[in-house]
Amino acid sequence: MNTARRQAKAGRGRPRDPATDKAILRAALELFVEHGIEGASFEQIARRAGVARTTIYRRWSGREDLLAQAMEVAREAPERSLTAAAGVAPKRMADELINALSEMVTRRDYLKTVAKLVGSVPDSPKLMSVYWNTYLIPRRRMVAEIIGRARERGAIPKRTDSEILLDMIGGAIMYHLLVRPGRKNRKEMRAYIRQLIRYAGLTEG
Repeated sequence: MNTARRQAKAGRGRPRDPATDKAILRAALELFVEHGIEGASFEQIARRAGVARTTIYRRWSGREDLLAQAMEVAREAPERSLTAAAGVAPKRMADELINALSEMVTRRDYLKTVAKLVGSVPDSPKLMSVYWNTYLIPRRRMVAEIIGRARERGAIPKRTDSEILLDMIGGAIMYHLLVRPGRKNRKEMRAYIRQLIRYAGLTEG
């Protein structure tokens, strides 16, 4: 169930308490990071959030929808920057994107959350599917716009497949964060992402 449908569902009956929503989402993310998807049942989330299970059932149709939203809410501040990047002048778009991405991937618990999300795929592929379709696709469209501009100015071949290039960029960032030893700070990630998209032909000069 997407965000609009969840909100429509919530609109029936008593008004939702934002504090309750916040407590549930925080508890869901904490349990997911600590124990993975098997340790984040509605019962366990309700217990940690201090609410009844029926309170969660009224708000979310399934555990995957709840966990996907919990992960997204945790990225709220960087997401505002990422969304803003799509509205700036073309020459500034790449810089704004680099800044937003470097802030996002170095946030507290980001690595743990991503590692748990990827690790959940064999046992719960639906979680990745919900997160991909609801949250990741809109971000990829923003980067695809930069790829399109690079194609228009001849920086990359006309036949370049945007989806494959997006996978290469995203995969390189995840490899650098998750596989290479050492914790990466924001300055280092900004420099790495800048170099990465330059090699991909997405920046001028």
